[in-house]
Amino acid sequence: MLYKKGFGYRLILSLILLVLIPFFSACSKTKQYHEEKKQSIPVIIMPVQKGSIENIMQYTGIVQPKKIVYVVSPISGMVSKAYFGVGDRVKSGETLFSVDSKELEANIKLLEEQLKVARESILLAKTAFSSAKGSGYKSQKLQLESALTSAENNYTAAKTALDIATVLYETKSINSMKYYEIKNQFEQAKTALRTSDSAYNLFVYQLSEEAISSATHQLNQAIASYDAIKIQIETAKEMLKHTNVESPIDGVIVAKDVFEGSLISNTMVSYIVADTDTVQISISVTEHVINKMIEGSELKIEIPAVGAGVSSGKISSVSPVMDKTTFAYQVLIDVPNQNNHIRPGMTAKVDIITEKREAIITAPLNSILSDDNGKFVFTIEDNKAIKRFVDTGISNNDYIEITKGLEMGNYLVVKGQHFLKHNDPVTLSQEVSK
Repeated sequence: MLYKKGFGYRLILSLILLVLIPFFSACSKTKQYHEEKKQSIPVIIMPVQKGSIENIMQYTGIVQPKKIVYVVSPISGMVSKAYFGVGDRVKSGETLFSVDSKELEANIKLLEEQLKVARESILLAKTAFSSAKGSGYKSQKLQLESALTSAENNYTAAKTALDIATVLYETKSINSMKYYEIKNQFEQAKTALRTSDSAYNLFVYQLSEEAISSATHQLNQAIASYDAIKIQIETAKEMLKHTNVESPIDGVIVAKDVFEGSLISNTMVSYIVADTDTVQISISVTEHVINKMIEGSELKIEIPAVGAGVSSGKISSVSPVMDKTTFAYQVLIDVPNQNNHIRPGMTAKVDIITEKREAIITAPLNSILSDDNGKFVFTIEDNKAIKRFVDTGISNNDYIEITKGLEMGNYLVVKGQHFLKHNDPVTLSQEVSK
């Protein structure tokens, strides 16, 4: 009875196994099928093509005006009128400010009076010289007496004027220039009196040869004094032409340090005018780049603060000598600025092409992978990923030169390559052109 029961149990188990074996076999095949389907990796490819690559180095520079002038007044004095303010545009030759001319004009008048006195001194000296020669005794004596009287009157008038001026100067009612001008007039009147007195005495006491020599010397002094005053007048008149100070260039007022009523000197910068219709960018480049910098060459310029995209500029100056502080060479680049959106002080980015290759095999930079054995890419052959080691050359932000390892006609994996191994089956999701 027990035997029959065990036999029946085994029979039931055998039947169950016979039913389950095909089921498990089908499940195993389904699992294997799904695993095979999972191993086929979707990728995007592109055909290997030839192109060109530029190796670009970017330098940062500062914008500065093409022209900038520091306006200084040729004369000292008080500003009577200032015509322009900061930010105003001016033309070359326009008057920026005026210096009060009253003091100069008064000085010219005083010098002209002194010139008259000097001219009289010359006449007296000539008379004295003629007297020394002994000709026309009586007529010369009368002339000398008249000249002496005139000189005495002039001296008295000049002395009175000096006394009054001394009092006014001590009370600060007149300035030092006016005081010394009156004092100089007095000294000239005194000199004229001495000349007249000497001429008269020499004539009366029958001049000797030494007296003739002295008369000649006095005449020369009188002429020299006349010439000196004449030069002073010419100088003062020339200075009078510079009371209106003009802008030397077309440009914009970037600084102003004068106002009506202020005192200026010929060492003080009154205005700063800059021509910003063309600006310059100054960059410092290394010795590896300097020989590629040629005057007149165009460079791509980007000024982030303006936000107008990429523009261009021309190299206007290349320093022939390295700066000992920065160990770099200065390069100046002219950039048109007709709308004046570019302002001095802004930061500029300059692209310099250091190397260029044309008609070369290139690949997207992100398609290049690397391991311990070197750089490699994946290409597709018979729907399988083929690992190819490559040698590379120059690159830019997007592409890299392939010097060995790829050929025209290959299809390069540009997306999905990070998940591939050699000989992995792939599914082509998309093909893109370069």
